[in-house]
Amino acid sequence: MESSLTIKFRGAEAALLDRLVRSGLFATKSEAIRAALVKYGGDLGLLRAKDLWTAIKASPKRRVSAAQLRKDVRKAEDAE
Repeated sequence: MESSLTIKFRGAEAALLDRLVRSGLFATKSEAIRAALVKYGGDLGLLRAKDLWTAIKASPKRRVSAAQLRKDVRKAEDAE
């Protein structure tokens, strides 16, 4: 199943999305929104952790070196 949606963000939500991407935690705003939706679904009990991990394991992995991961984490910490 696939779904497309165009959403406009202003104010605090727009600033937060920009910060999430600038910090390096997410590659794109779309990725950040997808992650937030999954988190919210889990918090509401609409997604079971077991099902979520099964889906995560089935998806292609992002190849990141240990050095790049350290750099991304430092960048995210500095953005706080």
